[in-house]
Parts: sequence; C-alpha cells; structure tokens
Amino acid sequence: MLRVAIIGVGWAGERQIQAIGELNRKISVQCIMDNDAEFLRAKAAELGIERTYAEYSAALNDPEVDAVSICTPHGLHCEMALQAIAAGKHVLVEKPIALTVEDATRMIEAAEEAGVKLYVAENLAYAPLAHFLRGIVATGEHIGELVGASLEAGFRAPNFGYAGRRAWLTEPQHGGTGTWMLHGIHTMAQLRYIFGEVETVYLQEHRAASFQRPDIEGTMSGLLTLRSGLHIRILQTCEVPFGQQQRLGGYTVYGDCGAIRANNFGYEVFSYEGDGAAAPTWNDYPKPALSEYAQEIEAFADYVAGDDSAPTSGRSERRSLAIVQAGYESMRTGAAVKLSERFGEM
Repeated sequence: MLRVAIIGVGWAGERQIQAIGELNRKISVQCIMDNDAEFLRAKAAELGIERTYAEYSAALNDPEVDAVSICTPHGLHCEMALQAIAAGKHVLVEKPIALTVEDATRMIEAAEEAGVKLYVAENLAYAPLAHFLRGIVATGEHIGELVGASLEAGFRAPNFGYAGRRAWLTEPQHGGTGTWMLHGIHTMAQLRYIFGEVETVYLQEHRAASFQRPDIEGTMSGLLTLRSGLHIRILQTCEVPFGQQQRLGGYTVYGDCGAIRANNFGYEVFSYEGDGAAAPTWNDYPKPALSEYAQEIEAFADYVAGDDSAPTSGRSERRSLAIVQAGYESMRTGAAVKLSERFGEM
C-alpha cells in the first residue's frame, strides 16, 4: 500500500479520499492536514480518519507517509511540492500542476533529481468521453481519416464565483483565475489525451454585456494546431449553459467517411454514405468499473510503482499548462504562440 497524506481537505481533498475508498487497493489515506483546525477536526470525524496535522511540516516529517496529495490553492502547488520532494515524498498535485510553466519545470526537475514521482490529479483524461474519442481517433472507426475537430466547453456563470472555502478559485487577489486556467486546463489535458500534442495556440477573449466580472475572461475562442497539422477550433466559456443541455457542447470530430458529436452524456455518429443514410441516434458510453477520480488515484499508485504509461504525469501536464499560458499570451498580444519556440522542448 502506498500511504498518502491528503494536504487540504476541502472539495478536492475530500473527493480524493472518497476515490481512494472506492478504489480500495494500492493506496491508503495515512493522515489528513489542513490549517483550519476547527474544520480539520470536523472533517476528520466525518471521514473517520484518526491522524490529523495542522502543520504541513508535521505531515512531511511523518515516517509512515510515503506520498502527499496537494489539494491546496493553485499558487501554493509549486513550493509545497518542492518541500515534499525535499522530504523524499512522492507527490500527487491537483490540477493545474502550477501557475506557470517555469514553476512546473522546477517541480519536475526537483522530483527527477530526488528520485521521487510527481503526478497530477487531472480527472478528465480518465472520463468515458476521453477513452471513447481516443479510440475513435486511433482506429478511424465511424469517421475514417481525421480531417478536423471542434470543441465547446464550459457553463453559464455571469458572476463566475464559488462559495465558502472555494471562493478563492475565481479571485485573482487570492490566487484564483478565470475560466481559461480554472477549467481550460481540464479541457486541454483531455484534448491532448484524445488528439495528441498541440504545437500552436491562437486565442482571443470576449465578454458578453451580461458578464459581470471585468477582472477575468468570460470566453476564450480560437484555433489550436496540433503537431500532426490538424486544426481544432475551441470555445472555452463561462457564459453558455453547456452543462444543462445534453446535446450542446462537447466535441465534433470530422473524418473523410463520417463524423461524431460527443460530450459527457453520450455520442452520435453521422455517416456520409448516401442520401438515405439512417438518422443518427444518441448512444451511451459503456459504464466504467471505476469513476474517473478513482482511476486517476490508481494511475498515481501505478506511476509510483513504475508504470510510465499513466497519462497525467508532471511532464504531461506541464504541456497542458503551456497551452493555457500560451492562450493568455496570445490573448494579450493578438498573435499565435508556437509552444516549441516559447517554451522549448517539453
């Protein structure tokens, strides 16, 4: 069993504890840590966890802890990971790995030098949608040769905020970010898992008159060019209610023989064969044995054990972060950003 300390037991930390319980193998919760003592006591009692720490250093000094899972505000990820690595602990860090590619590189290089593993909790790479479309792209089933794709993601939130302990997520003064970093990092990890690596990013920002947050972006849209030469149109927004409309949003994948529309709820196949082709019908994905959260936890345990095929390693999610960082830079300059020129070999 890989023994882990959960650092921060808000929404993300509690979700990880539940996922570890669902998995029920390979990894166990050794202790939890949170700097809100009253909240920590209540959460420990609720979750049935006996060992707690109010100080991060105490968790790092626990000889029965093999790894830490960092579920803290994003701006803390880099320094907390570096401290854990220096203490000889493996690290699972919630997405985004860090807020800049430079910080992600520091984390990756430190882990490699110390001989410990660095992994990122990025659940959308494990979703049924991602597994399905990755297979379609690899095999050409239903669509033939891939010729283009588009993606629309997000949800409607004119005030774009969260309540309680999660309020910081969208407050830049407290290390929070807008929809492109907060949710676009999810989207980019999944998109890369399905289609392959992105080379060039061209994005622009738009705000509807109804959007009430002048300090962050409302909608990011533009074009991603893959290393393969494929172009993907993208819309990442907190101004459209994709989440409430089962047929709205998601991916449209075009091939030379057919097309597929797919989102978190299911998919439909469009054939180009003849005028009398049957109308597309809505299909569900096969039900996975484990939730995407339990899958990411198992992938971390496997990665620590030496399985380098796991999809969301530190190096992998540095690439997702590079796309997001390049998107903001493209927005500011009005120019496309070529990742290999901006960040070098990743």
